[in-house]
Amino acid sequence: MLLMLALLVTVERPVVVSSLTTAQLVEQCRGKDDDPLPSFCSGYIIGVFDTLSQTQQICPAPSHASTNDMVATVRKYLRKRGEKATAAPAFVVRDALKSAFPCARSPRKRK
Repeated sequence: MLLMLALLVTVERPVVVSSLTTAQLVEQCRGKDDDPLPSFCSGYIIGVFDTLSQTQQICPAPSHASTNDMVATVRKYLRKRGEKATAAPAFVVRDALKSAFPCARSPRKRK
């Protein structure tokens, strides 16, 4: 899994070898979006979140979201778009997180 997440940093859509399919992740994430109990679903989402945060691909504001809110946001995304997704599950979660926690573009320097 660490290798798969490392690939998120270097390439937009590489070929990913994973024993987990997006359909399986969607199945694991069924239930209430705001379920606070730890599960495979929440652990997977938090792992992708941490990787993207550390590599500054997403920019969460700690004062505006909790871990439960973040996981609920991704679970909603998976429920709405996950079954139609053709990308590897890490990329589907990445897309949800990038949508929820975009980084502000830095203004261009004037010459």
